Amino acid sequence: MSPHTFSRKPAARRPRGISLVEVMVGLAVGLIASLIVLKSFSASESFRRTLGGTADVVQSAAIVGNRLEVLLEEAGASFVQGRNVWGCTLTATRANTKLLPAASFPEPFAAFPATVRMLPVGIKNGGNTGSDLIVVMAGGSPAGNRDMPYASDLEKQGTFMSFKNTIGFGLKTAGQPVDDLFLSVPMEVDKPGDCQIVQAASDFSNGTPVTNASLGLKVIPAAAAVVAPASYTVVKLNAAASSYGLLASTTNSPSAFHLGREANPVFSLLGINANSELVEFDLLQRRGVQAFGENVVLLKALYGLDNGANGGLANDNAIDEWVSPSAAGWDVNDLMDGKAVTQQKIDQIKAIRVGVVLRSSRATTADAKTAQLVLFQDLGDSKKVARDLSGTDQLYVYQVFDWVVPLRNMKSIPKS
Repeated sequence: MSPHTFSRKPAARRPRGISLVEVMVGLAVGLIASLIVLKSFSASESFRRTLGGTADVVQSAAIVGNRLEVLLEEAGASFVQGRNVWGCTLTATRANTKLLPAASFPEPFAAFPATVRMLPVGIKNGGNTGSDLIVVMAGGSPAGNRDMPYASDLEKQGTFMSFKNTIGFGLKTAGQPVDDLFLSVPMEVDKPGDCQIVQAASDFSNGTPVTNASLGLKVIPAAAAVVAPASYTVVKLNAAASSYGLLASTTNSPSAFHLGREANPVFSLLGINANSELVEFDLLQRRGVQAFGENVVLLKALYGLDNGANGGLANDNAIDEWVSPSAAGWDVNDLMDGKAVTQQKIDQIKAIRVGVVLRSSRATTADAKTAQLVLFQDLGDSKKVARDLSGTDQLYVYQVFDWVVPLRNMKSIPKS
């Protein structure tokens, strides 16, 4: 009988814990994973902010660009076919309160000349790094760009100036005249005089109005368009001092420009305030300072001149050169110097080139930071505008916009 053989069971392993090496490896892997997640989240958030900031800037630029184009394209309306209007001192009084010339203008327009002279558009140079100020003037009359001479037989009636309605206007609603405004322009031999904004008298319409279906109002037709029983009117200006004041002088006053209803004409200053808002100030103070664009950090503009420079042909409605308001003779103070020879320079302005810089509303952490902003890069160094950004400013997203606005009314046949 074979002896019994006994097999010994292997001894059970003693339980072991996690070694220090394993702990360190786990911590290292977790830390690396956390850093990757945080880095990915940070990059995603930075991209989202940059993309969102860019979208906000583009949206703001669309609003700003639209408003600027609406204002600038109408520059010179109602005035371009007249005589002796460019450079005349603009005066206005409403309810016995003098509006123009002004004692001063609110910020950011304090540097603009308080004595404003008539011109379609002018640019107050803001220096190498500051924003420019822009003034825009335009009437809002459906009668066009022609002035109406005062008739010799109706030249002066007491304190009123009267003239025959030769172009057709004089709106009525509910049997009462609407608030028509006019610019009375004097004749001066050697220099522009004082132009005054006045209002039609309440009893100005002694003609027979006819219904204009498109306007939904009663309209006094022009003399050439009168069909019985209608008749044209003789217009008396400035009914009372409570409106836009009595006509200051009837001496040497050859004509008047119809500006349309009180809310229609544009006499505006444009600039950027301390809050980086693009604001508009109404020189007639029909409303307060209004903002129509935010996060606008720079506004610069150039004149587009049809002056025959660079081999061009003067008065052919083609831009021959772009001129900065910093150039000698082209700041708004130069264009409003009240000299007769300056009127021809004003007639040469056919377009405005606008450069606007907008930035995001929030700071970003983008790696590709903008260190310098440059406007009008395709022009010579004397017309380029460069602005360096500080370290704090570089945390924002910037967009530079540059476009040309034609002054359509200034393309009319130049005055001889």
